[in-house]
Amino acid sequence: MRNFRSQRDGARERSRYYLAGILAGLAYLIGAELIWLPAPLKSGRGMEWIEWIDYLYYGLAVVPLCWVAGSIDRGLWNGTTPVVPRLIRVALAAISLASAGIIVFAVEKLELQLFGIVACAVLVFADLLVSEVLRKRRFPWRNSALLASTLAVLALTAWPTSYNVTYPGMTLNLNRYAEVEGGAAGGVIDGVLVFDRPAVLADRLYAAFFPQYVFQPIPENEPPLSETYAQVVAMKSDANRVAAAIAMEKAGLGEGAVPDGVRIVAIVKGSPADGTLQAGDIIDALDGRPVSRVEDLITTMETAVKAGDEVRVSVRRGAAKEEINVRAAASEDTPDRAVLGVSVQTEVKLDTPRIVSYNDYMAHVGGPSHGAMLTLALIDQLTPGGVTKGLRIAGTGTIEADGSVGMVGGIPQKAYAVSRTDANVFFVPRAGEEAAKAAAPGLNIVAVEHIDDVLQWLESQ
Repeated sequence: MRNFRSQRDGARERSRYYLAGILAGLAYLIGAELIWLPAPLKSGRGMEWIEWIDYLYYGLAVVPLCWVAGSIDRGLWNGTTPVVPRLIRVALAAISLASAGIIVFAVEKLELQLFGIVACAVLVFADLLVSEVLRKRRFPWRNSALLASTLAVLALTAWPTSYNVTYPGMTLNLNRYAEVEGGAAGGVIDGVLVFDRPAVLADRLYAAFFPQYVFQPIPENEPPLSETYAQVVAMKSDANRVAAAIAMEKAGLGEGAVPDGVRIVAIVKGSPADGTLQAGDIIDALDGRPVSRVEDLITTMETAVKAGDEVRVSVRRGAAKEEINVRAAASEDTPDRAVLGVSVQTEVKLDTPRIVSYNDYMAHVGGPSHGAMLTLALIDQLTPGGVTKGLRIAGTGTIEADGSVGMVGGIPQKAYAVSRTDANVFFVPRAGEEAAKAAAPGLNIVAVEHIDDVLQWLESQ
């Protein structure tokens, strides 16, 4: 009896590394979903919570390393261990070491990291279950209970539902995120993020305890996550470029965002342009009349082109320049107006004479909503003494090529996130003012339509 108890207690002792890895993995999963809660924390040197996350992430390597230690401790090299458990432990140790290496040295390989962790977890439970069966010669009740408990937690925290959830995020000091050559930050200017992702069952529980959790059914035509990820990353890059150009122009450096033709973004099927012009073409002139922006194109079509006229369209197509003849047609809505059948937007050339360096934070995946405050931060760096007047600034809104501040989503969640900080003012697009005030009634909210409105308000302080 004493020998049996010794073996049983030894088996439990040797399972502790496995259990530690399982618990650490579940803690990281739940922590990722509640990562916004500590957001008001910042260090004495101004480091905000969003920056700490980059360092905390590497702690995830503890999970597979625990499983490596467990596979060794349970008899990886012990010649008396049965063949099947030994093979499982060898595979577990190898995959766990590889997973830890990917977490530390290949941060961008998120899918590979997830695959490695899942594969290791499967091997951990395989070892526990097989070993218990071989040792006791009966059904592995104890480790089956552990497996069931783990699966139950995973079902709550990782199984996606048919809803998306939007909830508060965290602030991002844009004077630390971006640094312009020759500039110096004058104060703190925060952008603010929200999280928007497929909801899991646990989100309903979180919503019962924390405010500003909003659920919406996932649209049937919603693109896959990989495509959405690529889009938001591209939008962040575009916002950075536009913000840099406008900020430098405000500081007397460069020409800013200069209209540079009209880009065709779509062709109406069966229209005059169908089969002649292409999406991506940039129109520079119509019948020799220069076209630098959408307004120029509209004016020329209204005043110089009639339905049935053949129009010579000068376009840039890649690196080539072409002259393409298109016969205009009458608009279906307004028969006396000539149309080509294209959807267009103004192409801009961005003049940024100084280099801007960016810090990529793991929690700042993408999107354009930081554009207005990034513009302000770069202006702050390029203005002797800065522009903040000693105030802690926060805000949200896109930045357009003409300097206007555009509307963004998640205004209530962003207002609530900012209200948890010591911000003195929160700038929002005019259309989001009421939603921001309803979500954070005690916050000093200032509605703006243009970056100049922000600068004028700060000057008045």
